[in-house]
Amino acid sequence: MRRWPPLILVTLAVLAIPSAFAATKTVDVTRAGFTPSKVTVDFGDTVTWTNKDNQSHQVLFDQAAWPTSPVLAQDQTYSVTFTKSGSFGYRDSFATNRRGTVTVRAGVSIKGAPAQVAYGKPATLSGSVSSGATGESVSLEAKQCGQTTFAKVASATSTTGGAWSAAASPTMNTTYRAAWKNARSAELNEAVAPALRLKRVRRGRFTASLTAAQAFTGRFVVVQRYVRAKKAWKAVKRVTLKTAKPGTAPTVVTSAGFRLRVPRGTRLRITLAQAQAGTCYAASRSGAVRA
Repeated sequence: MRRWPPLILVTLAVLAIPSAFAATKTVDVTRAGFTPSKVTVDFGDTVTWTNKDNQSHQVLFDQAAWPTSPVLAQDQTYSVTFTKSGSFGYRDSFATNRRGTVTVRAGVSIKGAPAQVAYGKPATLSGSVSSGATGESVSLEAKQCGQTTFAKVASATSTTGGAWSAAASPTMNTTYRAAWKNARSAELNEAVAPALRLKRVRRGRFTASLTAAQAFTGRFVVVQRYVRAKKAWKAVKRVTLKTAKPGTAPTVVTSAGFRLRVPRGTRLRITLAQAQAGTCYAASRSGAVRA
């Protein structure tokens, strides 16, 4: 029998399905048919067909919503990520009496962009509902760092193809999920980095400040200078934050003044390591200033 070259895995892209949460189920294609012939998956899951026969086979869906596979030689695979709920029948185009069914449960997906925001900056949450319908109501639920339960924080309405989007303004690391009818999405973690600022007061004097939804008194930031010869940042001083002043709730600005003698024009910045950020914030760094 003629051997075909290895086939690149074919996967249909799915809108807003985090791959970390999606599952894959496998179906063997044999001379006797599909094993298993009936598969039930969640919205956003993937089904992979593998030709276990030494003859060619082809997966052909009854509905045009899902493309027909290439002709599969032995050990070649074909994958579909199901982005719509329902029951989808298919057959082997080389033997149409050999049939199978994929049942996709109703569901809703979620993703965030960007995955990490600076304190005070917004994120955009988006996804889709498995019905693909417009006008569907989606609720956004959030669980902020330190909390144990989710609470509704926003709502959205689906548009073309069932897509939805909503703005979010987390003030510390927050877990989000979307709810639609009786379905809930996978959980999405949105990280928040404190806003750091380094200010030159006068020659040799600087102020380091950190803005977040909690005080960081007693924690430290590291001052770095840019070494042009090595094209790298080098730590030159550790500064402990001492003063916390409240801003517009829940904002708190924690700061400290310090002295540092470096050549004029040296580029400086401050960084906050993850160990100093704690469990409710991400590591962060400021923009650069000139000494």
